[in-house]
Amino acid sequence: MTFVVVTIKEIKDIEAFREYAVKVAPMIQRYGGQYVAVDKTPDVRSGEWPFVRTVIVAYPNLAAARRWYDSPEYQQIIPIRQRAIDANIAIVRDPEEAGIDMDPRKSGA
Repeated sequence: MTFVVVTIKEIKDIEAFREYAVKVAPMIQRYGGQYVAVDKTPDVRSGEWPFVRTVIVAYPNLAAARRWYDSPEYQQIIPIRQRAIDANIAIVRDPEEAGIDMDPRKSGA
């Protein structure tokens, strides 16, 4: 499983944000993605979380997440996203897909 993690630092244009959200949701679904978490106020237990919204979208694998992000249709709405929000976007893989053995008795965990 692969996840796209979006941390929004600022919503700069609420109307552009709404336009982006309406356009991106069906694209995410078309490429096999599913929203698994959206939170405006996460329960931060340590450190700082300077974001106004956090979104996590799950994809079946890294290739599917990359196909979504690199698709011509998504590339077309990136200017709307950039006008709407100041955000970080990262694609992260689960340990198995990343080839990381999580057994603490083995090196590389």
